[in-house]
Amino acid sequence: MGNLIKYEWRKQRLTRILILACLLAFIVLFLIGGLIKNETIVAVSILIITFAGMFGIFYVGIENLVILNRDLKTKQSYMLWMVPHSTYEILGAKLIAGILQMVFVFLAFFAAGVVTVTVTAASEGSLGDLLRSLGRLFKEVTNSNVDWGAFFGVCLLLLISWINVMMVGFLAIILTRTVLLNARFGGVIAVIVFFLINIGIERIYVLFDSLIDMAPLGGMGGVSLFDYIFYIVMTVLAFFLTGWIADEKLSV
Repeated sequence: MGNLIKYEWRKQRLTRILILACLLAFIVLFLIGGLIKNETIVAVSILIITFAGMFGIFYVGIENLVILNRDLKTKQSYMLWMVPHSTYEILGAKLIAGILQMVFVFLAFFAAGVVTVTVTAASEGSLGDLLRSLGRLFKEVTNSNVDWGAFFGVCLLLLISWINVMMVGFLAIILTRTVLLNARFGGVIAVIVFFLINIGIERIYVLFDSLIDMAPLGGMGGVSLFDYIFYIVMTVLAFFLTGWIADEKLSV
């Protein structure tokens, strides 16, 4: 299992290098703002680091789906499915590698964000003033107030739900591959199946949410424990369903 994870991890090496290069450019922008004492550049660079990190997490998840689709189409890649490991191990390695990619991007940008905020707070003398300044900038850009507790609560939920989306993508690709083995428009069908499954999951979410009516967690911006549990459960179910279909129907 460990070797499978390492194998999948290496597939996105170039992406990690490019993301780190972009992060370095954002840090340079921050340093320039600090050197010339331009508060706007400093604040903008911190916000860019925050939102670029979110986009990076989104991108590596999408790329993981592209890699799975390629592994089922190219002669060199589909040899992976002939190794002496179960389908669940292979899918598990792909999912874990995908999560590790997202965690890597998150930690890289989070560490950069902490460093930039700390350095700025140290130079300005007040972290609270800096956060309020960022809040004012965010309000000016989006015309809404920023609640940092809600922000981090929503970010955590987005990460969990995005892992679920990635697993649903695996399911859609495997379904299309088994039902439409050599279909000319298999990729388009996979996208349609992907959206249909997600629509179904969201309808189930609305149904259970109305029945359970769990109170939001304090300081998490209206996010409840049910939200986290629901998407984790949906991810686990999608994983086992994908593995079962691949075991029963997949032909490479």
